[in-house]
Amino acid sequence: MTVDTSRKWWVGSEPSDIAEFLKAYASEGAEVDEFRLARCGCGSTSFLLDADDDEGVARRICTVCATEHFICDSQDYWDESEPERLVCIECESEVANVGVGFSIYPARGGVRWLYVGYRCSACGVLGCFAGWKVGTLDSMILLDNV
Repeated sequence: MTVDTSRKWWVGSEPSDIAEFLKAYASEGAEVDEFRLARCGCGSTSFLLDADDDEGVARRICTVCATEHFICDSQDYWDESEPERLVCIECESEVANVGVGFSIYPARGGVRWLYVGYRCSACGVLGCFAGWKVGTLDSMILLDNV
C-alpha cells in the first residue's frame, strides 16, 4: 500500500489504500476499527457508486457485470432516498474502488458509524463519499454486506 499525501488530494496506488484514508478521515470518537473492501461476485473491485448521505444509503454497481449491490442495510431505506452518483473530484471519472470503514462500540459490539470510501480507478484519488450513524447493538452483520 502506498498513499501519497503530498498533493491536494490523497492518492492511493491500490484499492486497499481506502482503509488508510478512512482511518485518517474518521471523526474523533467514531474511529475506524474495521474495514471491508467491496468485491463483486464476479471478482471485480471496479464500481459505479450512488449514495444519499442524508438517508444513510449507498449502492455499488459492478462495471464488469453490472450487478447492483446495496451496501450494508441500504436497501431498507433506498426508496426514501435521493442518491447522487460519485464523480471524482480530480478527473471526473465515475469508476472507483469502494470500501467501508466501521466504527465499533468498544464494549457493546455494535456498529456506531460507517464511512463509505472510494479510490478513483482512473487517477487514484481517495475520498469518503458518504457516512452515517448506525448506533444499534445488533448491527455487526453489516460488516458482511459491503
